[in-house]
Amino acid sequence: MVREKIGFFQRFIASVGKRLLWWRADKMDLYVLALMARETVIKYREILDGDLEKAVTLLKEQFAESAKTFLSDFMDQMRLIMSKDLNDMPFMSEVALYAILGKNYKKFFLRPRYITADDPDNEYGVPHYRTVSTKCLLCSVIQDLNLEEYKDLNYGEIISYALGSLVELIFDYIGLNYRVEVREIHCFLRGDPYSEIHMLLFETEK
Repeated sequence: MVREKIGFFQRFIASVGKRLLWWRADKMDLYVLALMARETVIKYREILDGDLEKAVTLLKEQFAESAKTFLSDFMDQMRLIMSKDLNDMPFMSEVALYAILGKNYKKFFLRPRYITADDPDNEYGVPHYRTVSTKCLLCSVIQDLNLEEYKDLNYGEIISYALGSLVELIFDYIGLNYRVEVREIHCFLRGDPYSEIHMLLFETEK
């Protein structure tokens, strides 16, 4: 049974457990991941008669589905630190990112923020999470991306969709009925100094 809110004991368990999860997990080479993404887009572009936009869109969709398959292995292992409180999602997300990327996840992501529907800083009118990335998982290790070609295609949404898949997986696991809509607000490829992702939560019927 999923608890209503994460307490001190669960946070302590998580501080130890996330290290064990990382130690046991298959390690991910970020350079290989970024290189695979770029080469896949190039191959899709060839298949789609040179249409780069369609190639990037197809990769986003497939990457999100693949991320769900990869991340689902962590759900049972994380059940002790899960809760139904939306305020706990930033903490749960951080534990999951540590389990996947190790302590180096902090080089890429700042702590997510939860914005309530009635927050004066909320321009959407629905609850959402905001995640800021100080270094792109895809672009920071690939030096020869054509900025002019990619800057308007939201290439970074490949990672955004994967993060949205993580949140959706957690919601499904704990029984919260929300649809997650991901929006990339800032992107390095568009010349922004950081990447910012908003994950909007739309309540759905049971």
